[in-house]
Amino acid sequence: LTRSRRSFSNDKMSGDSIVIGYWAIRGLAAPLRMICHHAGVEFESKTYPVTGEPGKWDTSAWFSVKPALQEENPLMNLPYVQMGGVTVTQSNACLSFLGRKLGLNGKNDDEVTKMEQIQCQVMDFRNDAVGHFYGPPSDADKYLAGIGRHLTKLENWFNKHGTDYCASNEPTVADFHLWEMLDQHEMYAADKGKDPLLAAYPKLAAFKERLSKLPGMQKYLASPDAKLPPNNKMAQWGAGV
Repeated sequence: LTRSRRSFSNDKMSGDSIVIGYWAIRGLAAPLRMICHHAGVEFESKTYPVTGEPGKWDTSAWFSVKPALQEENPLMNLPYVQMGGVTVTQSNACLSFLGRKLGLNGKNDDEVTKMEQIQCQVMDFRNDAVGHFYGPPSDADKYLAGIGRHLTKLENWFNKHGTDYCASNEPTVADFHLWEMLDQHEMYAADKGKDPLLAAYPKLAAFKERLSKLPGMQKYLASPDAKLPPNNKMAQWGAGV
């Protein structure tokens, strides 16, 4: 277990610190960490490293502490968020929880509805990615062609709504998960010697650049959080080993 604390100043969150628990990778915790950097709130990052070697991976750093956390929340899994005496798990629930606490779920019903749809679409995108990155080695061209359906849907969303971000001209929690998935896939395409991923998706490219330039995202990108590998050690891509 590794603990690291990121300290910021934000009066609305004083005395109400946040803990984010996840594997020692970017993965599903990356957008949660980005959100805290963006909001300028203090949080503690608890990371659980995988050790060992292929066929003998040791995940005990997490599973040794999981039973105690299940006393707080029987649904316990990674990621989790703790705040104000509440322990929340399940990835989209963690995003929505932080969004409610930090005012990043949308300013009205229309924005919340848009944010929720993008949350689900990005999770569909991630599920395909997990199947590929953690599965047996397979053809990169075939995989990148397959995820085009996600990229096309998202590009068309921006074309239709004409906003800077997914729900409005201000970021919501869904934007940070979308950014993470675009960034991982840009890395993957580059590693495989393929054309720039977003060359055919100008709206998504502009979105990613726009979010990257926000002050909180600049802090995230300069932090140790952004230097973690995208995936865990048993992945066939992005493991950082």
